[in-house]
Amino acid sequence: MTAQFAAIPPERRTLVTNHHVFGYLAHRYGFEVVGAVIPSGTTLASPSAADLESLATAVRAAGVPAVFADSSQPDRLAHVLADRAGLDVAVVPLHSESLSREGGGAQTYLQMMHANADAIAHALNRPVPTPR
Repeated sequence: MTAQFAAIPPERRTLVTNHHVFGYLAHRYGFEVVGAVIPSGTTLASPSAADLESLATAVRAAGVPAVFADSSQPDRLAHVLADRAGLDVAVVPLHSESLSREGGGAQTYLQMMHANADAIAHALNRPVPTPR
């Protein structure tokens, strides 16, 4: 993970997730957490229109190329955020609350960490998003 994340230019190390779950990873590997689609500590909360617009503005300002959504949660709000940003922003699934089924690439904790690192590195090394 250290080598994969080191290959991401520092100005591209930005995380937007569907909820706050990657704070420790961000701190450990030097990522900036731009925000979360669901701003509270629970996945039962819903963001307001103002919350989504504020985060969309932050996504545009930071040139965020991807929004990371937990693979075990609906990603509808992450897609709404990407659309509101008006940029070509990818919605990328990560594993944070559960492992995958056999053959899904994240059957064990170590495989999950490798799959997440691959997904993050690939998504953040995408070209700078352009307006739609």
